[in-house]
Amino acid sequence: MALMPKLDDRTPIPRWRMLMPAMVALAFLPVLLAPVPGFVDMPSHMARHHVLANIMADPALSRIFAVHWQWIANLGADLPSVLLAPLLGSERATLVVGALLAPLTVMGLFQLSRAAHGRVSASAFVALPFAMHQAWMWGFLNYCMGIGLALLVAAWLYTRPRESGREQVILAVAALVVWTAHMASWVVLLILAAGNELGKLGSWREVWPAMRPNLVLLVPVVPLLLWRSEAAGHGSGPAYVDFVNTKIVVFASVLRGTDKLVDIGLLAALACVSGVALLWASGRRLERRLLVSGVLLAFAAVAAPTTILNAWGTDLRTAPIALLVLVLAITPSARPERERLIVMAGIALFCVRVGTVTRDWVRHGHVLEQRLTLLGAVPRGGRVGYLWAAPDCGFPWRLVPDEKLGSYALTRRDAYVNTLFMVDNAKLMTVRDPLLAQRWSGGTQDVAPLCPQNRPDLAAMNVKIAGMRADGFDAVWVSGGIPADLPPPPGFVVAKRAGGDTLFVRR
Repeated sequence: MALMPKLDDRTPIPRWRMLMPAMVALAFLPVLLAPVPGFVDMPSHMARHHVLANIMADPALSRIFAVHWQWIANLGADLPSVLLAPLLGSERATLVVGALLAPLTVMGLFQLSRAAHGRVSASAFVALPFAMHQAWMWGFLNYCMGIGLALLVAAWLYTRPRESGREQVILAVAALVVWTAHMASWVVLLILAAGNELGKLGSWREVWPAMRPNLVLLVPVVPLLLWRSEAAGHGSGPAYVDFVNTKIVVFASVLRGTDKLVDIGLLAALACVSGVALLWASGRRLERRLLVSGVLLAFAAVAAPTTILNAWGTDLRTAPIALLVLVLAITPSARPERERLIVMAGIALFCVRVGTVTRDWVRHGHVLEQRLTLLGAVPRGGRVGYLWAAPDCGFPWRLVPDEKLGSYALTRRDAYVNTLFMVDNAKLMTVRDPLLAQRWSGGTQDVAPLCPQNRPDLAAMNVKIAGMRADGFDAVWVSGGIPADLPPPPGFVVAKRAGGDTLFVRR
């Protein structure tokens, strides 16, 4: 097999060795500084971690839930959070794990760049904003943990000098760890491994000899088959919606999450800097292994449905990783002064990303913190109905956790709340009461606005409130674009109003 020629090791970056740990530290800031982190799904993850960590010692939780530990491909953040909960508490444990995700991705992309180019290239700094991609903003914690691990394992694959039995065992264990974090991250690892081998081929006759040492990466197929065999009759098939427009939006919105103009402008600036880096690149301009991997990942993002096996966002998870790898593929410039300029531009872009996310999360976090003061009036161990009235019609670019905020009622008050999402055959916990499980699971909190009038649908909200009252809910928490003077339903009183939200409790 024809290996890529080793690049000249002379580069300005080793003189700036503190830049890399500084970028890792910078990636912690949004979660560390926000009073309430802005990950969309974090409140529900946090609530699940609270149940998993405390159900054995908490009668209120064991009365509502049952836990079914099983080996599934969706535990990347769940396992460390549950393990840390006895030391930190379940809420803080989830925050610590969530804070690690972007830094882990930053470390992974630096290591992959070093493995592919022989040193950390300037393109690695340009790729930094992708560490805070749309799936990260959504709070897909297990997936993001898996991606960070997949990048680190791929970096090791790119540099392993031999294929000993010991290394095969290590690789098999690494594949199982990545698969356990999240199945989609394992698929990304498989694609990176395929790109590593395909990019070195001299002829197609070398495909099988190249792939053979990587077959141990398929070891997770065994637990996958065992896991999915129990899902007979469950889950949905691939779902495509408005294919062309969806895929355009998927790639255009890889940095979606804060202000639309800022996010799209940052992506455009990143594309321009990448273009300059490519123009100044030396040698073949693009490292073949990373190029093949990036192209395969981009194709996977295009081919993937939006929803598969009841998991939403398959394509939007993959698209930013494809772009990250394609940017990493740009080879270093032969001229140190040009490499320095690209590094500085990449750091500037990352600072913009970190700054806009942190500013948005800190500002909105103070609002969320005020609204969470309602929890002091929530009956401990009771039933809380959370209703989120979306304030606007149309496509919301900004990603906020408001829709799932009610999950804090479970984390802080051990109360059942109807914001917990459940994925078929990935349920580590189930609800004991079949009425609650069938009628008041995740998604029932949403009250769509009247469009095109762009106002809250109070009639639909009142129907849900009446249903909660009839089904024995102890409190109803109404949030979003609703009148501040919303009257209480029969049998309830206003316990508290804060931040535009209202909490009704039974008399």
